[in-house]
Amino acid sequence: MSRYSPPALACRLFQTVLPVPYRGALLGDLIEEYALRAESTSPSAATRWFWGQACRSIPFIVGSSLRTCDWLISASTATGVYVVMGMLKFATDFMITKLVAPGQTTYVVLAPIVFLAITSIGGHAAARIRYGTAVFLALFVMITVAVQIVVKACTIPVPWWYEFGFLTLGPLSVLLTPVAFGVLKPNSNES
Repeated sequence: MSRYSPPALACRLFQTVLPVPYRGALLGDLIEEYALRAESTSPSAATRWFWGQACRSIPFIVGSSLRTCDWLISASTATGVYVVMGMLKFATDFMITKLVAPGQTTYVVLAPIVFLAITSIGGHAAARIRYGTAVFLALFVMITVAVQIVVKACTIPVPWWYEFGFLTLGPLSVLLTPVAFGVLKPNSNES
């Protein structure tokens, strides 16, 4: 056994998108190649290689899963979770404006916290319901935020980085929360 192990987060991201029948073999090959590269070059170079493989492979893997009919079930599940997230966001916004404070400043401060909490909960729920659903949910969140930015749904003047934070951190929280909180376990044997 090699003393070098690849980045855990990258491994879990691979586990999120790799099809179940091939997950063990593909991830095993990547880990083996990582260990060989870490011994022959350096662990940091091997880590960069591993992350490069993740960044280049994940879009292709997601695209190939779209060619199967399995994506329809995942997209439908993500749509259901998305609707529940919308209702939760609406209820939370209503409670903030009625119970906490109706001011714009309060909303600007609490909006990112509420948004990230709801997207994290949605990502966690989507991953628990069906493997791979979080990818579709992240896409839905990203499209929704982008449309709201374009149509200027937020009437409160905010800096560009505020909106950019929603656009990037929302989908990331959907994808990374199941990984961070162990919904997707390493070496899990789902079928």
